[in-house]
Order: sequence, then structure tokens, then C-alpha cells
Amino acid sequence: MGSNELIFFMHIPKTAGTTLRQIIQQQYGEEHIFSAYIGVGATTLQEHIDKLKLRLNSQSNQQSNQQLNQQLNQLDSPLNQRLTQSRNQSANQSINAPLKPEVKLILGHIGFGLHEILGRELKYMTFLRHPVDRVISWYYHQQRVKDAKYHQESQDLSLRELITTLQPIPTDNHQTRYLSGDWLQQQLGQTGVSYGECDRELFNQAKENLRQYFCIVGIQEDFDGSLALCKKVLQWQQIDYIPENIGKDKAKLAQSEIDFVAKCNPWDLELYEYAKTLFYQQSN
Repeated sequence: MGSNELIFFMHIPKTAGTTLRQIIQQQYGEEHIFSAYIGVGATTLQEHIDKLKLRLNSQSNQQSNQQLNQQLNQLDSPLNQRLTQSRNQSANQSINAPLKPEVKLILGHIGFGLHEILGRELKYMTFLRHPVDRVISWYYHQQRVKDAKYHQESQDLSLRELITTLQPIPTDNHQTRYLSGDWLQQQLGQTGVSYGECDRELFNQAKENLRQYFCIVGIQEDFDGSLALCKKVLQWQQIDYIPENIGKDKAKLAQSEIDFVAKCNPWDLELYEYAKTLFYQQSN
């Protein structure tokens, strides 16, 4: 990959992304990362996108000015002298304006399609997780974190009861939704696919997006192998990490609960198997 290519880590919730964020900060430096998580620096995704566009436009203008300066410095003419004078005047006017570091990587809980909103090419990367384990982890996260959306309900309802009663979207083929573009539509307030309505068309779109746009398809269950893939493709340096945000002492669910979660996520199960195939292809 070229050093100027902008990378987007599409962080699907409960897929080891918190640990990976720690590693990404080591590799790129926090000043070169644009983090887009709701409630951190912005209250809506649209607010994050607006800030990102401004940052990238400013970055593009800086690069264009640098290129123009290099070209003009190679000229020796009255026109160059006038342009140089004008350029110096502009520089004096903005001398106190701080220049922000170049954005090299974007990360956040943002569904597929950000490249279309930004109007520029992105190199996508993501990690997937076995759908049943991901939903179970999501459920215990709701129980554990007081400001989680379903925290109160999860104290009284079993996982199956919570899904049946409230139909949370994150328990319904959520990885397929992320990768197909459906989740981004819903994040931006547009009409998306209703609970229980994911179909073959949505799955095929997610599958095609994975194949066409993602330079890294990692698998949480082979986390070290996925990091090796990142080192290979992105030229990452030495990786040191401590696993973060790992739920401990999880109660053992009855097999009937596990089977029910699997039944609710058929497209994610199929997509996960396809993602593993891509991961092994990319790794070899």
C-alpha cells in the first residue's frame, strides 16, 4: 500500500476493536488518527463526518499549496516574483493558524459507505467475530455498562427474552448490516432494513463489499494471525498489546439460548464463513 492512502478501520462492536485501537495508536500516533465514536467529541455521526470533511479539505489544501510552492520555486520570472510576494503575504496573514497533522487512519463504529460520503477512495479494514459469540458479548456488555442502551432491561431479561421482546438491531445479523451499508443508512437517520428482514440481497452486498473494498479482513478468533496480516499489508512495525475490554466470568448460557442466537443470525453466520475464506486468502 502507498504511504498516502487513507485507511478506514470499520470497527464493528464487540469484535476485539478496543484492543486493536490500542495497537493502531502505536502504529500511527494519536495525532494522525481521526476517531469517530458517538459521544466522544461529537454527539452524532453527522457531526463527526462534518469535522472529518473539514480536516481532510484543510489537509488537501495544505498539500496543494506545498506542491505549488515547489513548482514556483523552480521558476525565475517576474510572474514568479509576484506570486511569491502574494504567497508570502497570505502566509503572514495565517502565520498564527496551527497546522493539524495529516490524517492517516479513520476509525469508528461507522458502517460501510464512508468513502461515498467523503467522495474519496478509502482502504477499508475490519475484524469479524463468530456471530453467536459477538451477540453474547453484546448482551453482557449491556448488563455491565450502566449507560448502555439496554442496560436496565438486561438486568431482568435473559438474552432470549431481550431479543424476543425488544428486537435490538445489534442482535440481528449486525455484521451483515455493517458491511452491506444498511447500518450507515440507519446511523444517518435514513430508512434501513427492519428487524428480522435481512435477506439474501443484503448478504450478497455485504459479501461483495468485503471482497472488493477491504484490504484487511481480520478474524477475532485468530487475532494474532490477523495482526500478522496487518503487518504484511500495512507494513506495521513491532506490535505489543494487552487485551482490553474482555468480559470476564460470563455465565454459561443454556444450549437453547445459544441455538436461538444462531437462529436469529443466519446471514452473519454465512458471512463469517466467507470472511474466514478471505482472511486465509489474504494471509497467504
